[in-house]
Amino acid sequence: MKKNLNLEVMTSFLKMRRIIMTILIFLTASFTAKAQLFDMLSNPQITINLVHPPTSGLKVNKIAFGPSWGRGADEIVTELSHDFTNSNIEVIERGNLTRIMADHNLPTRGFIDQAAAKSLGKVLGPAAMVLVKVQRFEAQRDKSTANVQQYDSKTKQKYTVKEFYSKTRAFLKATVQTIDLTTGRTFVAQTFEYSPVRMNKSTQGFPEFPSDFEVQDVAVKMMAFDVHRMFVTWTEPKTLYFYDDKDFGMKAAYQSLKSNDLEQAFALSKQAMEACKNTPGAKEKVLQHVNYNMGMCYMLLGEYDNALDFLRTAAKVKSGSIVNDAIASCLKQRDLASAMQQMDDKASMDADISQKNEEQAIQQEEANTLTNASIINLTKSKLSKGIIIQKIRTSKCRFDTSTKALIVLKNAGVNEEVITQMMEVTN
Repeated sequence: MKKNLNLEVMTSFLKMRRIIMTILIFLTASFTAKAQLFDMLSNPQITINLVHPPTSGLKVNKIAFGPSWGRGADEIVTELSHDFTNSNIEVIERGNLTRIMADHNLPTRGFIDQAAAKSLGKVLGPAAMVLVKVQRFEAQRDKSTANVQQYDSKTKQKYTVKEFYSKTRAFLKATVQTIDLTTGRTFVAQTFEYSPVRMNKSTQGFPEFPSDFEVQDVAVKMMAFDVHRMFVTWTEPKTLYFYDDKDFGMKAAYQSLKSNDLEQAFALSKQAMEACKNTPGAKEKVLQHVNYNMGMCYMLLGEYDNALDFLRTAAKVKSGSIVNDAIASCLKQRDLASAMQQMDDKASMDADISQKNEEQAIQQEEANTLTNASIINLTKSKLSKGIIIQKIRTSKCRFDTSTKALIVLKNAGVNEEVITQMMEVTN
């Protein structure tokens, strides 16, 4: 009997201990949550911009629009052309592109293979070709009604009215194909799909429908916004906190940051960090805040590894959503900066390739250009005057027909008819 009683006492004790532990955990979590809420309410926010590289992975300063297909394709290309031009990207008009391709014996219709794309890249330099294909571009209209309650402020009564709706919805589905003209690489086509709607309403019967053009134009602009991000860097604003405690001059650091003096904010935050370290018995909260602020300053300076060191130290001292959010943002910003650097490196390599191609093209052109020396060599090789004249007529020429040069040609044995042809080409 005594043994059973001891067992019951022990069981009750364990249950009571679990209850107490649960209450303590709850109170601790509640206290932490309240502390986080207080920090959010009592500390200022700052905005950082996460810079995203173009989603296509290409950094280009020049874009050419290739063949486009489908109803609405011309409207899309026109909108994209305006957008790219406003973003300081050179846009080659399709008419000019067709002439350039024809002049260099490249296909102006149908599929552009890798060889043709690279050949065009040698002419245009680092650039991307964009091809638009529209699968669906239309507008649909619809009518509906609904009974809605309204409030009369004079009678203070609710009443029901019948509202009439006239809706116009646009449907746009299109794919964008991208070709890197430096490498000839063709990217997987990206599909874009939109269905914006506009509505007019009335209590006096069905109103007019919003125009098809108006709603379709909204769809085109939505697509232009997304395609813009394929080729142009874009920013994502992110709101984070910065502690402005009175302790150790953190408030002064924030004021400097608010005045866009990042250098001074960094110096003051560093002083706060050192002063806190050298102060015995500094509060845990203050230690977390000075580490966090140092991390934020390093993040704003673009030194992401240093920023993560301080932010993670702050999280070890005292974790919470504020510091965790900052760490996540810093990691994302570091990844974006790395991707941007890789893109810049590729753009630099592409520019070098383009320059080498241009130099080779110039050398090739010079090698194929007839000069006075070329004609003298052909004459010494005992080619007939007819062959030499035909060569002049079908080649690019750069002759010197000055009096002195003509005497040199005559003394070298060049036929007079050949010399006459050289003068005609020069004139």
